[in-house]
Amino acid sequence: MPDAAGSCHVLFRADARPELGGGHIMRCLSLAASLKARGANIAFACAPGSAELVPALSRSGHPVMTARSAADFDLPEAWNGQADAIVVDLYSSTRADESRMRRIAPVIAVLEDLPERLHDCDLLVDQGFDLLPSDYAARVPPGTTLLLGPDMTPLRPDFARLRAASLARRGDDGELSRVLVSMGLTDVGGISAQIVALVRACLPAVTIDVILGPRAPSLPGLQQAAEGDPNLNILVDVDRMAERVMAADLAIGAGGGSALERCVLGVPSIVIVLAENQRPAARAMARAGAALTIESPEAVTALLPSLLRSVSARQLADLSGKAAGLCDGQGAKRITTALLDLIARRP
Repeated sequence: MPDAAGSCHVLFRADARPELGGGHIMRCLSLAASLKARGANIAFACAPGSAELVPALSRSGHPVMTARSAADFDLPEAWNGQADAIVVDLYSSTRADESRMRRIAPVIAVLEDLPERLHDCDLLVDQGFDLLPSDYAARVPPGTTLLLGPDMTPLRPDFARLRAASLARRGDDGELSRVLVSMGLTDVGGISAQIVALVRACLPAVTIDVILGPRAPSLPGLQQAAEGDPNLNILVDVDRMAERVMAADLAIGAGGGSALERCVLGVPSIVIVLAENQRPAARAMARAGAALTIESPEAVTALLPSLLRSVSARQLADLSGKAAGLCDGQGAKRITTALLDLIARRP
């Protein structure tokens, strides 16, 4: 029986695709780093091409195995065909897939953000808003450990580390001089270029930082635009993400985990819903006064200019304070403790 301090083997099953983005692998990397800090051995099993879309996966140093399907993959040879736990972060997996994974791991953990799916797991994490254990009563086995709510989001430790400093620089008299555009590594539909053009037209004097993945469709055009715009910075495959987010007076970004990263740092944001599963969280943030929202990419051209032109220093300060109250950035630690406890209790 492995102890909670280490010697256990944890495999992450997650994919990145152009239409899906890289967020699943990024949040798994955050949790993997927390587990590794506690002594766990880590590996990933991913669909082909995932590491090219999310270079941070290759930089992590974790072994990356090829996944042939949701539950068909190999383990590192040194693991002798067995893992102590598998963490599943897949939209394509089913309860039957998770049951198959029990042949090679006694503990199954799931990171979920889709409604109504059924699971065969020992630990389930859902970072959605306003969730109750009863919501999962008929969807997971009895006795499953449930970690629910935004404070369970697995984020990189730099966000929690920089939280106090970031909150200290917000205030009612703050100027809107730096805007961050971060629509995800894969830049679905090339939306980043559209947003940058609107920001520049509405706020001609601001500095714009754009974060993109190396294969983002907006990248070539934005790099060319930056050659004639000294206040347009194109940042590719950013490693020190928390520092870049902290520097912004206003962020324009997708929903999901990146929206909660901004909350940890109290960065006011305009959340653009890029996928249906992002809609409930975006609406919850709007109800809480923690973000301005645009509910579809098609509405960006019509709605973003008016939001940019009307935002005030007082409104930015209000958004910042309410956003910071939604998530503290300690989710990866909470999940790590729960998962290692489950592993340690297995015979």
